[in-house]
Amino acid sequence: MAITYFTVTQPLVHDVETSDEEGNQPEIHAVSALVTFTPSITEVQSASIDATILMRPIVGRLEDGILKAIDGTVGIQLVAGTGDFEGLTYRVDYSKVVFDKAERSMRSLRFAAPTSGTVNLNICARLQL
Repeated sequence: MAITYFTVTQPLVHDVETSDEEGNQPEIHAVSALVTFTPSITEVQSASIDATILMRPIVGRLEDGILKAIDGTVGIQLVAGTGDFEGLTYRVDYSKVVFDKAERSMRSLRFAAPTSGTVNLNICARLQL
């Protein structure tokens, strides 16, 4: 059995703020941040591929409000919840969040790893942290 992957996206992350320069008309601005995906499983001994697999956090970033890999590719590839990885979930933590001209925060979340396809963090089912 080979390891399978899925893609996680977050197409738009914006904040709405009122600017002193524009009066009371709200403005929309893109958010930037580091995004860390921490797997719930840290180590798997797989008889099917005769390997020990160590699972470590994967880091991406929000750039102009869009989730990208560190190399700039849109979306992040993560290990899917199949075979030896059944029941896998990921915790998503945001750090160095910047919007409204200052460092801010965003709530963490957890989601279940699918067996394939794409997870959009804006609309995915969120699990208890």
